[in-house]
Amino acid sequence: MNEFVGKKLGEVLAFCRVGTDTLEKGRPALVEALSEETVADMEEKNRMHGEEVMRLATEGGVIDTTLTKATATEEKLKKMRDLYVGEQWDNATELMEWSGFFEGAAIVHWALIRGVAAGMDHEELLSLTEEGVNWHYEMIELAEGHLETIGTDKVSTE
Repeated sequence: MNEFVGKKLGEVLAFCRVGTDTLEKGRPALVEALSEETVADMEEKNRMHGEEVMRLATEGGVIDTTLTKATATEEKLKKMRDLYVGEQWDNATELMEWSGFFEGAAIVHWALIRGVAAGMDHEELLSLTEEGVNWHYEMIELAEGHLETIGTDKVSTE
């Protein structure tokens, strides 16, 4: 693996970390809106994806580059998230609206790594990226469905 690959792995690792941090900060509201099982699954996927990225970066000899880039990208993502969410960590609707930005960005970052994996003919990385892309699409669809329901409910009750 080269420096470019190491940096891109760092970016998707940052999405795993910020996803976990967001779930921790917004857990009560997200559990109420989505269920304990759904939030636990989200936490587990972030953990598993992050561990796999770390393993592949280590095996590829780019772990230092990956970790440096992950830290820088994590800081940027948290700043964007915190600006958007503000103090509304107890508002699942606000968290779901943020997730539209977050999940869309995660998808395109994972897609770039999918291209890297295909170009390298790296089966393990390709499998991970397919899972990452598909899972983040599921998450954006989950948010979309939740927000659509909220919108419908707000019109009917107000």
